[in-house]
Amino acid sequence: MKKLAYLFATIIFLSFASCGGDASENIDETVEVIELKGFEELNLSEWGFDLTVMVPQADIHGDPEVILTERGALEIVVGLDFGLEIMFGEGDIALLKMDLQDDLVFTSEIIKEEDNAIIYTQDIPDSGVKTQNHFLYKAEVGTDIFEVRDIIDGEFGAGMIEKMLEAAKTIKSTSRKSEVAA
Repeated sequence: MKKLAYLFATIIFLSFASCGGDASENIDETVEVIELKGFEELNLSEWGFDLTVMVPQADIHGDPEVILTERGALEIVVGLDFGLEIMFGEGDIALLKMDLQDDLVFTSEIIKEEDNAIIYTQDIPDSGVKTQNHFLYKAEVGTDIFEVRDIIDGEFGAGMIEKMLEAAKTIKSTSRKSEVAA
């Protein structure tokens, strides 16, 4: 219920914010830009998220398919090898690690761990099921926290998981909301 309230608050804020002003006035120039070759910026305002994120170039990989799910998550799919899910959340990596350790079906291995990110694999031993690669990134944008992860239904190679994590790290606000709060 709380996540739904955040979603509606964001939509209302975006409605008021879009009533005027030049878009270039709203870009926060103090954010460090991570440049990814072959990627382009996608503005997520149309779907109620005051964010931009880098995605694979449309002219090479096809147009991004963006879906706002019933549970308030934004799914961004580009081609067959790129799928991000962004949603409001706590990004609790310690909790995810506990869940992975206590999982009764999958065995998990943490491949890479950073302060705000984790890459891990899941496998069902002796089952013939292909090993699954996943990541979780905690994106802090102003006072908001977003959980960014691969789309759970996708089958992504380890290399693409790395690329998606790098893309997740490019998330930034499209307004100066964070500066106003300071």
